[in-house]
Amino acid sequence: MVFEWFKKLRTVAKRFALPARETRDAPRSNGKIDLRPYTPEPKVFLGQLAYLKLTQFEILTNELKFSPNTHYKAELGEAAAKSFEKYRAIASILASQGVDATDAMEPFTERIGNFHSRTTGIDWYETVIKVYLVYGLLDDFYRRLAIGLTPALRKQVEDALADDTFEQFAKRVLIESMGESEQLKSRLALWGRRLMGDVLLELRAAFDNRKLAGVAKGAKLTVEQERQVNLSAYSKLEPLVSEMISVHTLRMDALGLSA
Repeated sequence: MVFEWFKKLRTVAKRFALPARETRDAPRSNGKIDLRPYTPEPKVFLGQLAYLKLTQFEILTNELKFSPNTHYKAELGEAAAKSFEKYRAIASILASQGVDATDAMEPFTERIGNFHSRTTGIDWYETVIKVYLVYGLLDDFYRRLAIGLTPALRKQVEDALADDTFEQFAKRVLIESMGESEQLKSRLALWGRRLMGDVLLELRAAFDNRKLAGVAKGAKLTVEQERQVNLSAYSKLEPLVSEMISVHTLRMDALGLSA
């Protein structure tokens, strides 16, 4: 059912002109869905985001030894350090809320770990484009979802996610490398399109279906009623996910790839 859902969304997704970075990165609503009622409580929101940032750091540092040359290795090391700073910033926000970061992250380690196991690239280039596409999309998503937090907390999240060191590095090295190999370009285009389905599943997992559908969390439902709850939740997310697919397309376009 969920696969049919994002297949449909891919079909109807709109193509947008690439906006300026400050406009593209700012948390915003597309006017079709108000995310405020669906933003998780701060501990849940920040716990998921913190673990995503920690796993980004882990993935990038693991790839250092596979870098094609020393120049790329040094730059990737800098980008990995910046990703860890993002994790530390989110962990600090949790601490200011009186929450231990490891406790907040623990409920999401299995789900996010499974996500990464499904999206492991076969080489350095596939990993770099994965982080560029997946974390770029998820960062944008969490910026938007932060609209339901307090203004002060939302500003802290925006500041924590502001650095674009890795994004700039990835775009440059991928364009350089694909310019030297049409085979690599074709392979990365296919891989980029393949990633979209899994990232949509991770995006949807950040929400509580019952909350989206307006059903009490403790309500006892039949299998059919639960199915209807899920369908209702998916339906409410369609405008947002349609826009996310378009954002993914923009990131692919920036590399000269077709989504």
